[in-house]
Amino acid sequence: MTYKDLTDRYAGSALGVFWALFYPLLLVGIYVLIFTFIFKVNLGGQVQSQPLEYALYAIVGLVAFISMQEGLVRSTSSILSNATLVKQVVFPIDILPIIGILVSFTTLVIGFVIYLFISATLVREHLSVLALLLPLVIFLHFIFSVGIGWILAGVAAYFRDLKELITIFLFLGMFVTPVLYSDQMVPAALYWPFQINPMTHLINMYRDVLFYGHINHPWSFLVFSILSIVIFLLGFSFFQKVKHFFANIL
Repeated sequence: MTYKDLTDRYAGSALGVFWALFYPLLLVGIYVLIFTFIFKVNLGGQVQSQPLEYALYAIVGLVAFISMQEGLVRSTSSILSNATLVKQVVFPIDILPIIGILVSFTTLVIGFVIYLFISATLVREHLSVLALLLPLVIFLHFIFSVGIGWILAGVAAYFRDLKELITIFLFLGMFVTPVLYSDQMVPAALYWPFQINPMTHLINMYRDVLFYGHINHPWSFLVFSILSIVIFLLGFSFFQKVKHFFANIL
C-alpha cells in the first residue's frame, strides 16, 4: 500500500515517484544555501568559516525534521482520506496511519544516503563506527512517529481541522528545534523548554551517529528511547479504543 500510495499519487506525470523525493530534498537544499551563504551561521555562532561542515550539520537536522513533519501530516488525514476502506469491516485500518509514515521515510532514507555519500567523499572525519547505530535511531524515530500518527489520525476523525493545525504547528516547530542551529546557541533561559521538545533529542541522536561520530548527548538517547516506546504503546491503545466509531462518524 505504501508503494501504491507513491505510484498512484504521481501516475501520469513525467517524473513519477521522483516528485515525492524532489520537493523535500529541494527544501533541504534551499534552507542549507540560505543559512550557509546568506545568514552565514556556523556551529559556534560566529561568521561561517567552513560552509560544507555547517551544510552537513544542517542536512542531518533538516532531513530528520522534514521526514517527521511529512509523516505526521499524512497520518493525520489517513482515516479521513480512506473512508471507503475504514467502512470495510475486515480491513485492518490500524495500518493506514503507518502508510503515511513509511512514505515519509523514503525521504529520510534518500536524504541520509546522499549525506553519507558526501561525507564519505568530501568530509570523511565525520564518519565513524557509530554510524552503525543509524538503523537503531531510525527504528526509534519510526515507532515514535507511528505512535503519534495513531493519536493524530484518531483525533482527526472527530476534529477535521487538526491537519491544518498540525501543519502550522510543525512549521513553527522547526524554528524552536535545533535544526538549523546548534543546541549550544540556545539562550540559557530557554534551555529547559528546548529539552522537553522530543524532536531536539531525536535530532541530537542523528547528529551524534552521523555528524559528530561520538555520543555527545547520552541523555537524548535515553530520553527518546523511553519516550518512543511509551508513545507507541499509548498511540496503539488510543487507536484501538476509538477506531470502532470511525465508520459511524465518516
